[in-house]
Amino acid sequence: MDKDIIKNINNLPSISQTIKEYNLFAKKKLSQNFILDLNLTNKIINLSDNVKYNSIIEIGPGPGSLTRSLLLNGAKEVIAIEKDKRFIDALQILKIASHNKLIIENEDALNINLKDIINKYNIINAEIIANLPYSIATKLLLKWIPFPKKINQMTLMFQKEVAERITAKPGSKKYGRLSILIGLMAEAKIIMHIPSDAFKPQPKVDSAIVQIKPKINKIRFNKTILEEITKNLFNQRRKQIKSTLIKFGDPLKICSLLNIAPSLRPEQITLEQYKNMAILIAKNHD
Repeated sequence: MDKDIIKNINNLPSISQTIKEYNLFAKKKLSQNFILDLNLTNKIINLSDNVKYNSIIEIGPGPGSLTRSLLLNGAKEVIAIEKDKRFIDALQILKIASHNKLIIENEDALNINLKDIINKYNIINAEIIANLPYSIATKLLLKWIPFPKKINQMTLMFQKEVAERITAKPGSKKYGRLSILIGLMAEAKIIMHIPSDAFKPQPKVDSAIVQIKPKINKIRFNKTILEEITKNLFNQRRKQIKSTLIKFGDPLKICSLLNIAPSLRPEQITLEQYKNMAILIAKNHD
């Protein structure tokens, strides 16, 4: 790690001072909440054992607290995607301090194709690390799954409830569309809980960090069909699937071919059964 970079970053004004100096404040409509404690952001970064070997893509860096920790802990480079122009000047100071290891993209993450970022910067191995804005966190995650090539891990912060839904197992109350869509394409686990008072302004809910890795054995199925199936079934989750599968054909025939009891409810169906269901229904749609 370049000692000059560490010295430069440590000599910068604190995140609190930076926020005051640039007259920055969190916008509720953008779900902005800042972590000001560098000790905490360092702890978050150290949950990943690949930072020194990866290019890091950070979504919504804001005033740059997590960004500082990434650079202090030896990130090869950080591509920060920030929609809000108000933060760009503060991030530019950090870019200079890091000897241009920080690359700033003033773009909306929802409009960015990760493959384009990977190609643009000739990235070999990448990890996404981010304190995601609550309002778009789930939408972003579903957009990124299945993993684009060259991205080997995601370490992402969500509302605690969302994190629990991502990692929920069949049969649990939290098991649903998100658990299935992520669970079939990746391995996800909660690796840290963050209390609400760690943020400024303080949100009403606690957060959790989820680490997500692509499955070694990739499963081939129609993601769009699976999204349609899970949406339909879980919108009527109290009903048995013999009632809710009718949209996709003869429910009893589908259940028979898949060896699934028609009396089951959506949360009782395993990931493997959902995968087979998506494959079967996709064939019937062709």
